[in-house]
Order: sequence, then structure tokens, then C-alpha cells
Amino acid sequence: MQPKTLKQDQNLLFKSRLSEQLNPEHELLQLAKLIPWQALEEEFKPLFSEGPSRPPLPVRLAVGLMILQHMFVVSDERVVEAWIENPYWQAFCGYDFLQWELPVHPTSLTRWRQRLGAERIEKILQASIHVAQKAEVVTAKDLKKAICDTTVMPKAVSYPTDAKLVQRSLERIVFAAQKAGIHLKRTYVRVSKWALKEYQRLAHGKKFRKAQRPLKKLRRYLARVLEELEPELETSPRTLVKEVAIGVRLLTQEREDKNKIYSCHEPQVACIAKGKVHKPYEFGSKACLVVTEKKGLVLNLSAHRGNPYDGHLLLGAKQRAEKNTNIGIDRMLVDRGFRGHGVKDAQVLVSYTRGLTADLKRVLKRRQAIEPWIGHMKQDGKLDRCYLKGIEGDEINALLVGVGHNFRMILRKLRYFYAFMLRWLLSICCVKEWKNESLNLTGQRWLACRA
Repeated sequence: MQPKTLKQDQNLLFKSRLSEQLNPEHELLQLAKLIPWQALEEEFKPLFSEGPSRPPLPVRLAVGLMILQHMFVVSDERVVEAWIENPYWQAFCGYDFLQWELPVHPTSLTRWRQRLGAERIEKILQASIHVAQKAEVVTAKDLKKAICDTTVMPKAVSYPTDAKLVQRSLERIVFAAQKAGIHLKRTYVRVSKWALKEYQRLAHGKKFRKAQRPLKKLRRYLARVLEELEPELETSPRTLVKEVAIGVRLLTQEREDKNKIYSCHEPQVACIAKGKVHKPYEFGSKACLVVTEKKGLVLNLSAHRGNPYDGHLLLGAKQRAEKNTNIGIDRMLVDRGFRGHGVKDAQVLVSYTRGLTADLKRVLKRRQAIEPWIGHMKQDGKLDRCYLKGIEGDEINALLVGVGHNFRMILRKLRYFYAFMLRWLLSICCVKEWKNESLNLTGQRWLACRA
């Protein structure tokens, strides 16, 4: 069934409209007028069928909640609760009468993200770039010059150790087996917790050689459970087979192996070393970021599985950025990690390149500007920790981080613009009052002299 439509034409007897009470110059209301809601509704319309079923949420409400969530960095639960408390948020989502009840259960936002997917979430990013041009945050000339860099988007996983992974895999396999109705002679769940505590106690005291004994116990417990489940795998559900496969890989992987498992619930997480002193290794996915050279508007933000070479990502990132803006990029600034990029239809300036002219050297100094913008996306956005499931969740979270960053920039521009206009008008009024008062004083003095 098609989504609900927000009909606000009919007046209510005991309720007044929000448009008659709220400040029409508020930045959120001004931003809501710039966003092409109708175009987004037409874009998402093919996702819904015409058959009889419960109608989903209005598109403007769902998209508006996702935008507000990433603009103000709140969770699914908190964005729904704050929506009731803030009438400006309700007006931003298309409601003209004050609502007293929850618009939606927080889990509906999860289903909406899954339904839209990364391909259609990218349409919201394109809308944010279009709105930025309408609000004069950037110009078409600014979109032709960009900076590209990569960073790590950490996943919501704990720091992996062999003992912790083996013990957690044992618990998940036993739970899946019991759910499938398979009886195990012994689960080892209770004694595995004791062995894990013993390992952590010895490892904390730097007694790593003695800590190998409880680790061998944990491996032995997991191996016995896997051996008992082996005859049942042919008729077992897919969930149990998947957990068993993860357990086998944990027992067989070595220190120097590639594509190791660092989390049982997120097996696609990669270990990425960025050379930071305070955090040598980060566990998540690599995010490739393209922003404008001067203003820092996000043109593309994509997540990639594993730890691919930066130079292999530049061409795809450039093409996606041009698709989002419908404008070709003439110049890109990158660091030395992008050497061997293969981009031939644009000028790519790599840091520390010798033989450049003085003008290009001055231009290349602008490349470092992307670093604070990445920091803002991690501190003021949700790039620092991804809570969405799987690699598709990484792609959706990365795109929504870019959407939130762009709309925060537009909101700041609108806020400063109207504050400047108000200050300018007040200054004019003050000057006029001062001139009138000075003229009155001059006239009074002239009359006193004549008298």
C-alpha cells in the first residue's frame, strides 16, 4: 500500500496552527521550504505496492526524522521522543498542528532504512547538495574542485581477543542449537565463563604464558561442541550453520592470516591500521570522502568492505560525486596514499609532488582542510561509530553522515544570515533614532539661543 499523505488543509476547532505560532524566520522552517519533499516522494513511490495492507508512514515524516537524527546526532529512540517535545521538528516534518503522541515506533526507522537501501539514501544526499546551492552555501564553480581522503568508520564491536571471541562463539552456537531443538550432551557455557575470567586476570597481569592454559580450555570446549553438532548440520537451519562456520574459522585462523574474524555478530569487520599513537588499530570499514575544496560540502561518502588501497577508490568516488552533483570535477587534491589512482579526465594533485608551479603548490596546501571536516563528522556526526548491521548498514550510515553534515552547514548559513539581517535592521533603526535625537537637540539649542 502507498504511504500516508499529510493532509493539513482542514482547520481543527480546538487547535491552532503551528504556522501561526512559530517564528517563520526560524532556520528549520526556512530549511524545510528548500528541501524538495515532493521529488523525494515521487522517487520512493515505486518501493510500495498498491495492494491492501497497512499504509506505511508518510515519506516526509520518515525522511525528516532521519535528517533530524543525523543533524543533531541522536538515536532512533531519542529522535522520536524529541519530536514530540519540539514543535519546530514537527513543522519540519510537515505537521501544522501540535502532536501529542509518538509519530512512529523507533523500530520503523530501521525498516525504512532497510527498505530504502543505500541507492535511494543517496538521493537524499543529492537533495542536500541541491539545497546547498539554493541556499547559496556553494556555487556551481565550487563543485568543480574537490578534496578526497579516506578514514575508518569503526563498527560497534568490542576490542577482539582470542579468548573473548571463542567464548562468545560458543554461546551463540549453543543458543542457536537449542533454538533449533538440538539437544547437546554438554554446553560448556558455565565453565567457559570461568575460563574467560581466568584468562583476562592473567593477561591483565602480563602473564601471557600462563594465560595460554585457559585459552586452550576454551578452544577445547568449542571444538567438542562443534564435533557433537557435525552430524546435525545437514538438516540444521541456516543460522546455526553460519554460527558453526564462524566457530570453525576462529579455531583455525592464525596470527598472520588475512580476512580474520574480529567479531561474531559482525564477521565482515576488518582490522585497519592508520598509524595513530593513541589508537594503532581500528575495527570497522574504510570510508572514502569527497568534499568541496573551499566550503567542505560532502559530495560523496561511501563505505568499502575490508581495507582496499586508497588509489583504487579515487575513480569510483569521483564518478559518484559527479553523479550526485551533475557537474564534472576538474581538480582533486589527495594525499600520497592515492598514488597510482588511474584518473585521467581531471587534474589530480598529490601531496609532496615535486616540480609543481608556485600556484599549484599554494593550491595543494588546501588539501589538509579535509582533516577537520572528518573530525567534525566523527564528533558532531555518527562517523565515529556505526551501529547499523552489515556492510549495507555501513553504506547507509556513511551516506546519512554526509546528509547530516550538509544540512548542518546549510542550517548554520541560514542562522547566521537571519542574525546578520536582524543586526543590520537594528543598526539602521538605531542610526535613525540617533539622527533624530541629534536634530532635536540642535533645534532646541538654536531656539534657546534665539530666545
